[in-house]
Amino acid sequence: MKFIFKLFFSKQNILATIFLITLIVYFISSFNLEKTIGEDVVGPSSFPILVATFGFLLLAIYFLKGTKNVNESEGLNLYLIKNKLIKMAPILITIFFVILFELIGFLFSSFIYSFLFILYLNKTAKYSFFFSLVITLCIFIIFYYGLNFQMPMGELIDTDKLFPFLEDLKKLIY
Repeated sequence: MKFIFKLFFSKQNILATIFLITLIVYFISSFNLEKTIGEDVVGPSSFPILVATFGFLLLAIYFLKGTKNVNESEGLNLYLIKNKLIKMAPILITIFFVILFELIGFLFSSFIYSFLFILYLNKTAKYSFFFSLVITLCIFIIFYYGLNFQMPMGELIDTDKLFPFLEDLKKLIY
């Protein structure tokens, strides 16, 4: 039991354990998604289950590889945790994006995601803001207008009500 505790909560594996817990919650929540008409195998819950399963496999490999390196004298310190968080920032930013996607809609969540990700790549805030704005608008225009794809508009911030002209433009095109 002590070995298992050290394996999951050692200084090398603490953030992987947090990621494992997040994946478990994500996997369980995917079973609560509504079934669509005619859904046999592939449906709304397929993608979360696939992502969680792939994540479980990668974490299993990571933990099995780490069984060789479990050391008795390991301790956690603030510098090590901060360093691991910086290395895992892209994953944390992506989790943040997934959480915000339905809540605030595609436009705002994608802008925040790309802005934070570009900042993580050591670019200036001005560059990150401009590039995020361009990327988000281009993707939105391609999918919403070009492909007539219904983008999530948000529950907390309803983009349809905030920008009513978006739907009017779509009606003009189609």
